Amino acid sequence: MTRLVLRVEFDDEHYIGPGRVRLLELIGELGSIAQAAKAMGMSYKRAWYLLDAFGACFDGPLVVRHLGGKGGGSAQLTDLGAEVVKRYRAMEAIGQAAIQKEISALTRHLARPARTKVAKRTSGA
Repeated sequence: MTRLVLRVEFDDEHYIGPGRVRLLELIGELGSIAQAAKAMGMSYKRAWYLLDAFGACFDGPLVVRHLGGKGGGSAQLTDLGAEVVKRYRAMEAIGQAAIQKEISALTRHLARPARTKVAKRTSGA
C-alpha cells in the first residue's frame, strides 16, 4: 500500500516523525515506556533517548513517569503528549488526502514484481 510518511522539521535538531509518534502512542496504550520500547523492537535506553530528544522540541513534558516498586513503574502521556499525537495524525490524514490523486497517478506506473515459475518435480521412481 502506498502511503505518505510525514516528518516535520522545526529546525536542524527538532523534528516530529512516525517513529517518535508511534512511541508516544504505545506509551499511551500500554502505560509503560519499557513495554512501548519492546513493542517497537528497541531498547529501553533508546526509547528514553528518543523521548528526551522529542521532548526538547516542546515547552512541556510529553510523558510523565510514575516510579514503582517491585512491579515496576508506569508512564502516561501528558495533555501535551496526547495533543502532539493527535495533531501529527491529523496532519498525516490531511497530507494523504491532498496527494491521493498524485499517488494514484504514480502507482499506475510502478513496476510489478516478476512472477517466479515453480519448477515441476518429476518423480524418478
